[in-house]
Amino acid sequence: MPGNALAFLYGLQRHGIRPGLSRVEKLLGLLGNPESDFLSIHIAGTNGKGSTSAFAASILREAGFRTGLYTSPHLSKFNERIQVNGRAINDADLARIVSRVRKAARRVKGQLSFFEFTTALAFLYFSEKKTDVAVIETGMGGRWDATNVITPLVSVITNVGLDHTPHLGKTLPEIAFEKAGIIKFGVPVVTGETGKAALSVVSKRARELDSPLLPMGRAFDIDGDERSADYTGIDGRIKGLKLSLSGAHQLDNASVALAAIECVRMYGLHITAKAVRDGLRKASWPGRLEVLRKRPLVLLDAAHNPAGAKALKAFLEMLPRKRLSLVIGVMNDKDIRGIFKELLPLADTVYLAAPKVERSAPVEDLERLALPYKKRVISSGSVKEACRLAIIEAGAKDAVCVTGSIFTVGEARGYLIRTAK
Repeated sequence: MPGNALAFLYGLQRHGIRPGLSRVEKLLGLLGNPESDFLSIHIAGTNGKGSTSAFAASILREAGFRTGLYTSPHLSKFNERIQVNGRAINDADLARIVSRVRKAARRVKGQLSFFEFTTALAFLYFSEKKTDVAVIETGMGGRWDATNVITPLVSVITNVGLDHTPHLGKTLPEIAFEKAGIIKFGVPVVTGETGKAALSVVSKRARELDSPLLPMGRAFDIDGDERSADYTGIDGRIKGLKLSLSGAHQLDNASVALAAIECVRMYGLHITAKAVRDGLRKASWPGRLEVLRKRPLVLLDAAHNPAGAKALKAFLEMLPRKRLSLVIGVMNDKDIRGIFKELLPLADTVYLAAPKVERSAPVEDLERLALPYKKRVISSGSVKEACRLAIIEAGAKDAVCVTGSIFTVGEARGYLIRTAK
């Protein structure tokens, strides 16, 4: 039955992205409005929203709250998208809830999209599991995102970058306007965005809705590194925080999560300094600067746009390694040139592959775009083959980095974990 449920869900993808909230609102109404049964934190952004969500959910769990987490896309298995207290929905529950939502969906006028349906699944599951607080990540944008039916305790916009431009707009102000669409009347807004063009749009929308705005660098800040960081926020300063996730960019993500948690505290939820410390130290977000092997060093990072690639570049530049091999597979709607510009100059060898996703950029296209960098390029028939070749060729003091897309990293991770056993 779980297989049939997933086949049905994936079949909805052929309907593509369909802006508007009327369909999902109708569906949730038919299900008894499960989104009203739990408190929530709503997180949008171009980069870092997954890590920020993971930090926030981990802190809430450590504080003793039954915590839901809804993210997308998944890394290895669909179930990962819907979690309660760090555990993914099991196959039996998934099949049962798909059946229930499917019955209600027959009474909705208009074809539901894949994301509308899965959002209803998540909200119904969180309601059934008597979730206290759920951390809800947008799928894309914000204004017309299916998750935007909730009224959260706090709205979060991690940052604004050029991504999903066919749907969200071609300029930062246009994309910022879409993401600012999650702001609700009187609900505080936390943002890690510091660029004037995007921040001014977010600020304007917050003023229009009488929503307190807390921007990074003004209302809160963080110093140090992932081994020891000092956070200064609304309620004062916490020193010596340790982050479970690697990379300098995770400091910003952690600080945005902490500011959101401070807003949640204002509603009377008891979250101690110990819960904050333990939550940051225990947070898990696989596939983001994740080390799977040490000799040779095998690193996974789902950098899918130039900003993510730039953060990965900063990490790779600090690695003590003799040679670097990149295994790259990218979606054809991403800024491949921008990603290559950040990463390819660092590589000794580049292994190109296309993950098993319809939107994958053909290897031939990647070859053409890699040509100007004059690197040794090896094209593979699959992500698995690219990883196998890269690791075979790597010496004990070399590094292999798999990147370019969460789909590439997901396939690589499954293969590498299996072969390590």
